[in-house]
Amino acid sequence: MLEEIAEVVEVHPDHLLVSSSRLSACQSCQASQDCGQRKLASLFGNKQVIVRIENPDHWPVETGQSVVIGLHEGALLRSSLLLYLFPLLLMMLVALLVSYFTGKEGMVILSGLLGLLLGFWLARIFSAQLLSNPKYYPVLLKAHH
Repeated sequence: MLEEIAEVVEVHPDHLLVSSSRLSACQSCQASQDCGQRKLASLFGNKQVIVRIENPDHWPVETGQSVVIGLHEGALLRSSLLLYLFPLLLMMLVALLVSYFTGKEGMVILSGLLGLLLGFWLARIFSAQLLSNPKYYPVLLKAHH
């Protein structure tokens, strides 16, 4: 399970709203001073993300308290494959099929672009279905006192 420390923003009877910073991996890298990726990441800054976390056990937490939230690795991996790899694979498949049947470069490029857009559209539909599955929600693991 992937874990992240977050701060409680709001407490409700059955759920919490927590705030977590999106951190760049550059902060822990040894080569961070000489890397262009760090400079690019610093342009966008660390953004705060507000996430709703269910609290079915009604753990006693207060606003401003630190909590540990977690997400199953499998859920993150499947979501990443769906959102990143699926559109690219569809783009290549459509471009290869059009290349096989027509061989015209302009048609291959256009069909590849259409395949990519179709992949993003289908990924959006499939991701909406994944959001109905509780395995894809972050969970409250523990509260720091």
